[in-house]
Amino acid sequence: MKYPKIPKHTKGESQDIVNMVCENSESSAFEKFRAVKERLLSVNKWHTFSEDIKAEFYLVDENDSAISNNFEIGNYIKIDIPGPGNPSGDGFDWTEIIKIQDGTNEDICPYFSFTIKPCAPPNNSKNSTAHFYTDETSNTFILRCVANCVYLEVHSRNEIENTEDVPILDKIRNKAIALGGIVGLGNLNWAAFTKGLLEPSEN
Repeated sequence: MKYPKIPKHTKGESQDIVNMVCENSESSAFEKFRAVKERLLSVNKWHTFSEDIKAEFYLVDENDSAISNNFEIGNYIKIDIPGPGNPSGDGFDWTEIIKIQDGTNEDICPYFSFTIKPCAPPNNSKNSTAHFYTDETSNTFILRCVANCVYLEVHSRNEIENTEDVPILDKIRNKAIALGGIVGLGNLNWAAFTKGLLEPSEN
């Protein structure tokens, strides 16, 4: 059974969030897998799947133009979280898709995974990471189908608050947001995210 690779954890904080649902048969589970994969690729709709997903996410290209049907390495996911926005990111926290692992057609335990990491906004001359974590941080999203169960996971590695070599307003804001994430009160609630995509609510 293949399992998608996750960046190695070497420093800072880490998280491993896993949610699952089980169906009556393997064929039903694979249908569920395909439906959840479609939701996972629909970045712009993530916040609609559960009222507990407080942040809003936008899939954009290098020109900050919205994308709805082309999920690929090099795309950006910008995040609008409740509270003060990121001054260096025009109010958003920015991440880039750096890796995609697609095992949808595997005969045993199909999977789909992608990894994002904080980055500077596209066309930013200062090239300064606009996110409350540094660009050493990563989030790997893994969707798996094992027998008659479907798993959705988020694995965060090397979570380090982005408070060095950034403007003072960024430093104050990033520290407050990062601290919230470390103690489990952050606005990027991956537990609600995984549950919401597996079993979306009627909003």
